[in-house]
Amino acid sequence: MEEWKTYKIGNLCSISSSKRIFAKEYQSSGIPFFRGKEIIEKQKGESVSTELYISKSRYDEIKNKFGVPKEGDMLLTSVGTLGIPYIVKNETFYFKDGNLTWFTDFKEINSKFLYYWFLSPIAKNAINAKAIGSTQKALTIDALSKFEIDIPNIDTQNRIVSILSSLDSKIELNRRINDNLIKSVA
Repeated sequence: MEEWKTYKIGNLCSISSSKRIFAKEYQSSGIPFFRGKEIIEKQKGESVSTELYISKSRYDEIKNKFGVPKEGDMLLTSVGTLGIPYIVKNETFYFKDGNLTWFTDFKEINSKFLYYWFLSPIAKNAINAKAIGSTQKALTIDALSKFEIDIPNIDTQNRIVSILSSLDSKIELNRRINDNLIKSVA
């Protein structure tokens, strides 16, 4: 039996947030700008219901100076509804600082393994224990970086991710079939 090792998440990846975008910078079209609500919708496979945008020039400025989310990065809701993870696909967007935490530069951990860990009861308990605030709960970057996670070697992580991703694909296919059946009888 392979040994799993305990790490602090902050030792396995970089954890940060975005650069501040002010409400006056919102546009009626351009580069999609997501908050926690939109990331939750995307994580569920739903269409984004509220469309906010920033200008392409502002996006390019941020991209060139600080970077933007890229495929394989992970975002995590960090205010209000806590701990909903989202793996970035090949898409162009930016996101709200404070509401979402950005995980990048993964070392010794598959980003999807971390994604599935955040969906687990172990992570939910850690989130509930570390969240701050009385009216609106929040997770800080510092707290997230100190979360401890037990992980196997990368090959085992990849096998686990492959199995869970396959199950997710089947669940999504069943959801779409059910949606189509409901639409056909309506």
